[in-house]
Amino acid sequence: MKKSGFYIPELDSLRFFAFLLVLIHHAGYSALIPSWEVTARYGWMGVDLFLCLSAFLFSRLLYAEYQATGTVTVKNFYIRRAFRIWPLYVLFFLIAVTLTIQQEGWSNSLTTRALGMLTFTDNFMAARWGYNNAILYSNHLWTISYEEQVYLFIPWVLLFLYRRKTSTAGLILLSMGLLGTFIRAFMIYRGTNHPDIWVLPFSHFDSVLGGIVIGLGILDKPLKKIPNLIWLALGILALWQVTQLPNVQKIQWELMYTYPLVGIGTSLIIYSLTQGNLWAISPLLRIKPLTYLGKISYGLYVYHKLGIYLANRIVHQYIEPTRELAEPAAGLLLAFLITVAMSVVSYEAFEKFFLRMKERFAVVKSRPA
Repeated sequence: MKKSGFYIPELDSLRFFAFLLVLIHHAGYSALIPSWEVTARYGWMGVDLFLCLSAFLFSRLLYAEYQATGTVTVKNFYIRRAFRIWPLYVLFFLIAVTLTIQQEGWSNSLTTRALGMLTFTDNFMAARWGYNNAILYSNHLWTISYEEQVYLFIPWVLLFLYRRKTSTAGLILLSMGLLGTFIRAFMIYRGTNHPDIWVLPFSHFDSVLGGIVIGLGILDKPLKKIPNLIWLALGILALWQVTQLPNVQKIQWELMYTYPLVGIGTSLIIYSLTQGNLWAISPLLRIKPLTYLGKISYGLYVYHKLGIYLANRIVHQYIEPTRELAEPAAGLLLAFLITVAMSVVSYEAFEKFFLRMKERFAVVKSRPA
């Protein structure tokens, strides 16, 4: 069967900006740079951009497969995800565990969290015991466990929705959203601790659900009545409004606004970028260096905590801490450059082999080689 194609280069560039938000959020230097403090505090929204993007693309790509074949081959979906996620994840896991043993020795907590990472349950462990600080440079990788759990169900859910009318699919997704909202409210009422709500897919679901809604085109009719540029502005405005609310680390009732606003904002941004007609914005996001950085964004995300650590070591050695702006600016820039360098090498020398294997199981080609 001839493979059809679906590729929107603007979304690759958006992946890169999602990573950049996360890097700024995790790099301790960022908050020391004037006017960057808000971005540093709320850069976690980059994670939601990643989640929304993934859900949108799965919805579109699997629907194209459904149209071409009359079904969704769930086994092939799992194989494609395994080739994309597991090789780099396992490689970095081995690197991180080796560095941890060298620097801190073996511990029972390392064994426990290693099992969590290898069984993709680290997000549940994070909810129980906090982020994974037992394995160096890995406490952000609970998101991989989160995504693997979503991957387990999403092809079945989407196949079920494809076989329903658009209005019925919309009602089903609305019901799922209301159930998740009830669960989140119950967790807040019970006085749960951070990061419980943040790391669990049944309480932090809004961006995934929004990506599915946009991907299925459930709201296309009302959305198309308004220019895309306005939807882009409203999406950005929704994310800005989140910065006016207490941060997700504070478990309080305002979170009932925070998570939906993030889901709405990320979904509207992705919708607007997929529709074009954004004046100079669309051509800018198609620039090859940006789209390439988007292609390697998985590596950028995986390696960036190690990149931050290495940058900190270098900056502390060569730049005086009394230089208030020079130190944080140099640290952030160096962390970015080191992370990009590691990711380029990883992508070109390691990941590409598995990506070619992944394409053997694809019905719809989603990105040029």
